[in-house]
Amino acid sequence: MPIANDCSCGSGRPYAACCEPFHAGGEPPDAVLLMRSRYAAFVRGEHDYLFRTLHRDHDDHALGARAFRARLEKSARRTRYKALVVLDHASPDSDGVARVLFSASVMREGKDASFVELSSFAHDGQGWRYLTGRTLSPRGLGDLRRLRIADVEHL
Repeated sequence: MPIANDCSCGSGRPYAACCEPFHAGGEPPDAVLLMRSRYAAFVRGEHDYLFRTLHRDHDDHALGARAFRARLEKSARRTRYKALVVLDHASPDSDGVARVLFSASVMREGKDASFVELSSFAHDGQGWRYLTGRTLSPRGLGDLRRLRIADVEHL
């Protein structure tokens, strides 16, 4: 079981030395750290950070910060984030898009709502931003610890 001050992103590092600097205004240097810090932001209710790190082309960005935050606050009351595991990642491609495959253990209203996601991230000149994600049920994917981007990119 993690120590109370361990970062919820699963790094094993203290929050103050891990995701807190990003939540306080810093920019993660790569897509994996952005993804980890976004997960920790969901856990900690850092909704402004989640909006700030949305790519302008993400559908939710059009909601605006206030409506986006209200949606997250409503969802947060029903959701408990239990664990994150980064399964695989790919450096930016020729279009500048990096990808991260992860598994999130989540409970929503007392029921298992865990998922696997293949996320895409792009740098907007200021920092890495969450562009899009494709969510998959972990059922039928086999041993998640062995799952790689190539295994799910065409599902």
